[in-house]
Amino acid sequence: MLSEKEAQQLPSTVIEDFKKSFAFKIIIEDHVQEARNHIYDVEVKALEAEFMEEGFIKGFMKGVRAVHRKTGANIQGLSPSQASGDPPSDSGGEEVESELQKIFALEEDEDDLEIL
Repeated sequence: MLSEKEAQQLPSTVIEDFKKSFAFKIIIEDHVQEARNHIYDVEVKALEAEFMEEGFIKGFMKGVRAVHRKTGANIQGLSPSQASGDPPSDSGGEEVESELQKIFALEEDEDDLEIL
């Protein structure tokens, strides 16, 4: 059996244990939320960058096609079908877009090197 002194201390011990576990739970929840926020920020920023690059490439190609239509000039590195906006079915005009994406990838690599 418990002594009277132990019986009096037991409720305070239980309350202290509860406070510790509750505080620990809050700390864990805070860390989980911080991790979620960090992951979300990283993912969203990566998607934004990807969409900006895709938008730039599409806009650039539209500009090239508009210049070609207005001037009729041949553009070095661009086939007539790519410049006209009517790419042949086998390429889809993706060669130039692919080249632009490679350029973006090289620029990102150069940025990474500068940071190091």
